[in-house]
Amino acid sequence: MSEIAVRLKDVLAASDAYRQTVARLVGLGVPETTILVHLLHAGPRRPSTLARRVGVTPASVTAQLDRLELAGHVVRRSNPRDRRSVLVDLTDQGRDLAGRLFALFDRDVATGVGDADPATTAELGRILEHLSRRLDERARDTHAIAADLEESGRR
Repeated sequence: MSEIAVRLKDVLAASDAYRQTVARLVGLGVPETTILVHLLHAGPRRPSTLARRVGVTPASVTAQLDRLELAGHVVRRSNPRDRRSVLVDLTDQGRDLAGRLFALFDRDVATGVGDADPATTAELGRILEHLSRRLDERARDTHAIAADLEESGRR
């Protein structure tokens, strides 16, 4: 299994470099482009949800949303289900940019997969979906991760 972990580590490092390059070219930071693409796929979200998704504090996401709003990419609206909170949504301009960002990523992933058998790519998609769900669940279990890190330090 360590071979898969090494390859995944390589994919994550390449993905980080890719995201940094693309964000720089559109004049945004990686967290801002992540927010835009997340909103494209998930729809309007609370700032706290976006903070968790991007991995920053609520104060940091507020600053990022301020920049995105100033640039005309997002708008904050009252949450119809909870008047005490707001939802962040894409503007038409933001939707266009997020759509272009994801379309480019989609094409680059397709190029990376090359002419792999469609059944293989479908299976890879299922595996990656399961893996991302598992890692997301694991990330929320900070006590278990801390215990595992402590235990591995004793060995």
